Amino acid sequence: MKRLLAFMLLLSLYAQSETLKIGIKPSEPWVMYDKNVSEEKRKPIGFSIDLWRKIASELNVDTQWVYYDSTSALIEGAKNKEIDAGISAVTITSAREKDIDFSSSMYELGLQVMVDASKSSASVLELMAKEIKKMMSLETIMIFLLFLLVTIHLRWFVDRRNEKSDLFSKNYFSGIIDAFWWGITMLITWETPPSKGIARVIDLMWHIVGILAVSILTAIVTSALTAQAIGGSIHSEKDLAGKFVAAVATDAPRKYIEKIGANVIPVKTLAEGIALVRSGKAEALVHDGPRLVYLANQINKKEKKKVLAVAPFTFNPQNYGIVFPSKSTLKEQTDRALLKLREANGLEKSFHEQLKNKWLKSD
Repeated sequence: MKRLLAFMLLLSLYAQSETLKIGIKPSEPWVMYDKNVSEEKRKPIGFSIDLWRKIASELNVDTQWVYYDSTSALIEGAKNKEIDAGISAVTITSAREKDIDFSSSMYELGLQVMVDASKSSASVLELMAKEIKKMMSLETIMIFLLFLLVTIHLRWFVDRRNEKSDLFSKNYFSGIIDAFWWGITMLITWETPPSKGIARVIDLMWHIVGILAVSILTAIVTSALTAQAIGGSIHSEKDLAGKFVAAVATDAPRKYIEKIGANVIPVKTLAEGIALVRSGKAEALVHDGPRLVYLANQINKKEKKKVLAVAPFTFNPQNYGIVFPSKSTLKEQTDRALLKLREANGLEKSFHEQLKNKWLKSD
């Protein structure tokens, strides 16, 4: 009986799944979790998390997540054999392959360009309206109307004292209406009626106001045309040459766009790069396409309007892979699982395709 119990205990221990240490680092929508929660209570989600869980199921292994703050730290962890594998959004490169091993491609992508949506798709009239709306606050409108009201009253009062002038009606209400149309006409056409003395001074002052108003409008039109030229002229990576382009300082895209002649603005995070694009300090942001599309969708949904756009073209093709320590026996098993998860099951989409629709679908 004791032998039977011992045998059953050994059998149960043998049947238990192996637990693998899997390194991850945050990268929307591949790996996401709340950093403010302790590691024991974190519940990571994302494309890479779902993919690894399915691979782990195929391999009949359990997973212990190991958290890293950067891609370089994750790769270093694999190099030093701190982890059995690492998964996130890690680009397969020849330089990295010297220190660690990669799985076959888990996702194919390329670089894409994010721009301010209003500068890439809006018409000049829409841009003008947007700029005028920014300028014409309630306070500005009230000040202008008050200034106009004072000016037309003053101009009517001066003209009323001149018995020879018939520019305005001597009656208050009809005279003020005449003075109002005088103010609007001068503001737009700069046509000044023959006048002398104080009336001429008032006409001159209002004439200067008209010049300033047209100058401001001209500046707005110029700004709108320039903005559209910036956003609307990026049709391929060649158009980035000479433009001010944001890119994460530590990532591969920065090195690539430097080579094609862009004026690179290094940023620490994509959030910082997006802020530069929205403020107009950067003409574009370059990064891995799926991540830019995901972030643009999230921001547009949050603001309930299209504020960011990702250009449809891709360039500098890349592949994401799962990271392993050199000569890992786990690599071949993972590659087989990856191939299986890409295979369609009759009319049903493959698991890989289902993940793309779940996490990387463009709205």
